[in-house]
Amino acid sequence: MDLVSSPAAMRRWALASLIGNMGIVVTGGLVRVTGSGLGCSTWPQCTPGSYVPHAESGAHAFIEFGNRTLTFVLVAIAIGTFVAAWRARDAVGSPRRDLRGLALAAALGIPAQAVIGGISVLTGLNPWVVGLHLVPSIALIVISTVLVHQAWRVVPAPVPARARLVVVATFVVGLVAMLAGMVVTGAGPNSGDGGAARNGLDLTTVARVHSLSVWVVVALTIVLLALLRRVPGARRAVQLLLVVELAQGAVGYAQYFLALPAALVALHMVGTTLFTAALTHLWWLTRTPAASAEAVETGAATTH
Repeated sequence: MDLVSSPAAMRRWALASLIGNMGIVVTGGLVRVTGSGLGCSTWPQCTPGSYVPHAESGAHAFIEFGNRTLTFVLVAIAIGTFVAAWRARDAVGSPRRDLRGLALAAALGIPAQAVIGGISVLTGLNPWVVGLHLVPSIALIVISTVLVHQAWRVVPAPVPARARLVVVATFVVGLVAMLAGMVVTGAGPNSGDGGAARNGLDLTTVARVHSLSVWVVVALTIVLLALLRRVPGARRAVQLLLVVELAQGAVGYAQYFLALPAALVALHMVGTTLFTAALTHLWWLTRTPAASAEAVETGAATTH
């Protein structure tokens, strides 16, 4: 089996990159909700003088070490993805420079993510640094989702200019909602370690701000359902996004009213990765504008 030279190999590496970068967000959340954030007390070593935890280190050390180890898996995936992208060619034999750029960006994001994670440990899980750790992870999911699109040569769904504006607004507000969720996490009880400080903000207030931003995203998505009802590819992307939003919102409200049980917090992190991928899918799929709404509607009609 060709591991790096065929279009099929490129698609597999792109998908692995997406899954891996989604996975490390989830495992990072598990570290936090299990209180294992300082299981490894230093960085890049786990404990002074050792890069791996000792048998007497306890479960928290192994949980945190497992999350760190996943970074090396991501590095291996990034290398494989970049090699496959470097060898990829289009129909006329020209290099796929789009794939190379995306694969390089994904590779460079991993050490940035690791360094921020190390700083969070060295600062005793400062809530703002811990929150910042999520930012490169979200960026890597965005990049990996676009990489999947390009590797699979997903055909764009042209949309009217006004619909594209709403898509962009949805994308931007969606990112803001995730940043607001990061602030909520910094105010909540799941600090990653029992002794770690919180950001000092009122949990109820920041949770309401986060909730409001999510409702704005949902409202924009419903507007898109109306605007893109006759553009099949885009409509399906909007429907997928709305399903993810509603599921994520249900989990979010449940975890808030049930005092943030660990299982629901972890499930909410899974939802965050799915939301990021679905949001990026819609944004990238609709990047090509239609000449007019009528042109889109005419093209949609001919497909039926």
